[in-house]
Amino acid sequence: MRAFRRVPEGLACGLDDWERELLARLALEVRALLHADAPSTEGAGESETSSPSRPDPVRPGESERDREVLEALDLDLDPPTNHVHTGRPNADPVIAALLPQASEDPLTAMEVSSLTRARLRGDKVDRLERLAAELWAPSGPEDTVLVAPGQESDWLGAANDIRLVLAQRLGIESAQDAERVHAAAFQEAPEEETSREQWYRGTALVYDMVTWWQESLVSALFGGTGPA
Repeated sequence: MRAFRRVPEGLACGLDDWERELLARLALEVRALLHADAPSTEGAGESETSSPSRPDPVRPGESERDREVLEALDLDLDPPTNHVHTGRPNADPVIAALLPQASEDPLTAMEVSSLTRARLRGDKVDRLERLAAELWAPSGPEDTVLVAPGQESDWLGAANDIRLVLAQRLGIESAQDAERVHAAAFQEAPEEETSREQWYRGTALVYDMVTWWQESLVSALFGGTGPA
């Protein structure tokens, strides 16, 4: 994964095949969570953009460590069990992070939600789909991923939504939690570990990767040299 840099067409970064695939699949999994929250009549007839199954052979740039991480990850971000319809408060923590209530007062939150929730959900779904489409088929120079002028906020928002979901899955609620996850991301794999421990280590690494990628985009947007 290379940092974003400014090019004549916008902002571009180089990603290995497995990195593009992982980020695209995450974007579509978050989109699926948002769809699961929608009322059954909402979103009818929307395009079904599904990610192709991951091929078995090692992709260019994929190390053995990368392959272990991908195998450890459970990319099926479980849809919320409480499908919340427009205007009803939501108790699912992942959806609550993606579609926060506008007020702590339940009645006010319900009134505002009935007016804004569907539009906010639709905006998030649209930008996640655009991010995934560019990752599947990069349009930048030399097959780099390109953020065209005017699309920066959409990309930052989509990347942040992916981070929010991963943070919820990892239980990140404080700076101390984030430090713990960062440490786990680069922890050497023990000789014996449970499937849950393997999942946690792999997901921590992906969270760290997405965070760095987002910071790289912010830095390039404002003329910096990229995250450390």
